[in-house]
Amino acid sequence: MPGSTRIRITSQEEYEWLDSVRENYGLTWRGMLLKAEQRLLAAERHWPEEFRTPEHLRAGNRVDADGDAELAGDAASETDEAVG
Repeated sequence: MPGSTRIRITSQEEYEWLDSVRENYGLTWRGMLLKAEQRLLAAERHWPEEFRTPEHLRAGNRVDADGDAELAGDAASETDEAVG
């Protein structure tokens, strides 16, 4: 199981900037984080293998009781819609 999903925002100015970006795209905080993850994973295709995110840690994947990673059946129903 991954660690905490909380992010640390170090200043009020950083919070206000992130909040304005979130509102501009019409996203929830969770939706904004998922959109950022999509962009990061897309960029990773060009990175050396040792720097890429392991498949079992990617959103939409789940790990069963045996520790085997599986693609979630209906991940779209669990995510916020991203506009933009």
